[in-house]
Amino acid sequence: MRIVMAVSGTRGDVQPAVVLGSDLAGRGHHVVMAVPPNLVHLARGVGLETVPFGYDTREHMNSDLVRHGLSRGSVADRARALAALWNFGWDQMVTELRDVVDTTAPDVLLTGITTEQIALPLAEARGIGLVALHHAPVRANPRYSPVPGIDGAPAAVVGLAWTVLDHVLWTATRRRENTLRRSLGIPTVSSPLPGRMARRRTVEIQAYDRVFCPELAVDWDGTRPLTGFLEVSPELRARMDPQPSDPSLDEWIDDGPPPVYVGFGSMPVTNPAAVLAAVADAAARVGERVLLCAGWNDVDSADALGDHVRVTGAVDHAAVFPRCRAVVHHGGAGTTAAGLRAGRPTVVCSVSSDQPFWGRRVVALSCGAAMSASDITAQSLEKALRLALTPEAAAGAAAVAAAMTSPAEAVRRASDLVESARPAPTDAVVA
Repeated sequence: MRIVMAVSGTRGDVQPAVVLGSDLAGRGHHVVMAVPPNLVHLARGVGLETVPFGYDTREHMNSDLVRHGLSRGSVADRARALAALWNFGWDQMVTELRDVVDTTAPDVLLTGITTEQIALPLAEARGIGLVALHHAPVRANPRYSPVPGIDGAPAAVVGLAWTVLDHVLWTATRRRENTLRRSLGIPTVSSPLPGRMARRRTVEIQAYDRVFCPELAVDWDGTRPLTGFLEVSPELRARMDPQPSDPSLDEWIDDGPPPVYVGFGSMPVTNPAAVLAAVADAAARVGERVLLCAGWNDVDSADALGDHVRVTGAVDHAAVFPRCRAVVHHGGAGTTAAGLRAGRPTVVCSVSSDQPFWGRRVVALSCGAAMSASDITAQSLEKALRLALTPEAAAGAAAVAAAMTSPAEAVRRASDLVESARPAPTDAVVA
């Protein structure tokens, strides 16, 4: 099979697709990855044919538009910023994905959540199979709300929240999708995308573990199967993004009690200096050392944080997390999986996207605590750490680790699903 895998976003979006693409290539398929230019090295590093797709997501995440656009100025200014964020890079991604699809002539097109509205019309116009890759529940269901605070509400309330969200998103984006459809010579549409993908019988891979959403594993069985997290094996990581050894970091970790890991991945922190000071203060209050991973945030005040804090660049989560006492992070699906795979209690400090959902699941499974990153203070983080460092949280994290699907089994399931994808039946309803 010829397979194009088009994924935009941060490393947390792209890396699972690279894991899947590598496995599919190992099965003999011709895989072409289309990923942001700043993450091309991940796919090329494992030997996959790769083309740049869309904009540099690191530059975008650190732009003034992302960091401050929705929090400054008048209501009108914020509305304009939201519209700019919503449509950022759309024309470029349409052109580039159309080019790679027409050049490759794939049997299957795999898309991430942010590019489904481009991929679906292309798949329809070219008569190819479509696969969606999701890292959290992003489809209507009666169990987990898209709105924080109403998980556990009556099913009708949760379902209504999803209906409202789907229609708000459709109202905001219908014009651009129908413009694309007209350019492709296919009919325009008048209903939200999730329903159309379901009627088309699109394969929608849920690349997360059923231990977090056991009800969905039953509700969606056969339609949106939960495969488990697509995690990087040590062998693949060595090829994908080799990290230079840092003997001094190993010595620091070993020269004392296991530290608390703190990192926010690719997420921009609005006031890094204040957050880092709060982290250092909270850790000192609970008597813990901190391994602080700067990620995509610039750290200018590391020397003033104290001797109990070690600042480092990117680290291999699978290698470092088992050596830590707990992990504090933004709540991306991949980082959440890595921390709990290691059996480590977790504090999620969510920024956006699916991160609040993962924070709620951590709390529900008695594995730790959760808060918004905007609420981080020394006091709030101290409270969260004290909860995460209890024997009960350690036991909860260990229980989740024991129940998780193995990485090898997860990627096997996902590859099988991609291989099962076929063009939509001719009687599929698209309106």
